[in-house]
Amino acid sequence: MARQHVRISAFMAAMAAALPVAAQAPAHAAALPVFSTCQDVRRTIPLARDGTYLLINNGNVFTAYCHNMATTPAEYITLARTGQDVNFSQYTAGGASPGTNVRTTFTRLRVDPRTMTVDIGDLTFASSTGSLRHASTTVTSMPYGAAMACTGRADGRGNIDLRDTPFRVSETFVTGGNAPAGSASVSARNQVVALQGGGYCGWITSAPVMYNPFNPRAGTSHLELRCSRNRTSFTRDQICVRLNDGAPVTTQVRRQGSQGRVIVQYGDQAVAVLGTDGQVRSLG
Repeated sequence: MARQHVRISAFMAAMAAALPVAAQAPAHAAALPVFSTCQDVRRTIPLARDGTYLLINNGNVFTAYCHNMATTPAEYITLARTGQDVNFSQYTAGGASPGTNVRTTFTRLRVDPRTMTVDIGDLTFASSTGSLRHASTTVTSMPYGAAMACTGRADGRGNIDLRDTPFRVSETFVTGGNAPAGSASVSARNQVVALQGGGYCGWITSAPVMYNPFNPRAGTSHLELRCSRNRTSFTRDQICVRLNDGAPVTTQVRRQGSQGRVIVQYGDQAVAVLGTDGQVRSLG
């Protein structure tokens, strides 16, 4: 059955009129009814809720989880693989740092939508266990993508696992501290990094080297991501498209059942279906 075109709702008209991405998107994408940041979503849709939205920024089209939409919206990437032994950073206790291992695990990562750089110090969607002493400081948390120890060996552990997301790491890793030691084993097409770091005291993080990367604060942009493939990267509920081959990005408003939907296409491929609230309804 042919899909029936519907009149654009007042919300869609406001989206098109606002054109929040025109200054940063390629010319062929200037009229997209999507946004460059979560703040753009809130500005156009004041009652927008936390959820997954399609953003276009600096040549990337990708899904992001918009958090805290009622006050100060922020963009996050949702990690598919979570738990105590994945996507964690650990300061291993022992030696000059007595106490228990401090391990911070992450379920979402704060990301700058323009640079695709992770704020490794944002712990909004993280939890920590353990406590140890580093000189006179009590350590209770670690940033994303770090491993540390003060045992004279690379006893610190960390893990980055972006599998089942459309993103990959675009960074090298470096050691720092006193007599530092460590390694970063990268696999799965730059979606997995196993970290070991330590020294007396020493650590490993993404480059450039950091100083005492524990008890982090939000605002520490330090780990750059990219789309996991050169063209379109899909997972079950996320997408990342790099607009680098001149293929057009187009949209159509259609009816699906009793609801209006916006179909977003890249070339001849449908990449996302948006609801009238701006949130992603389906991919591909």
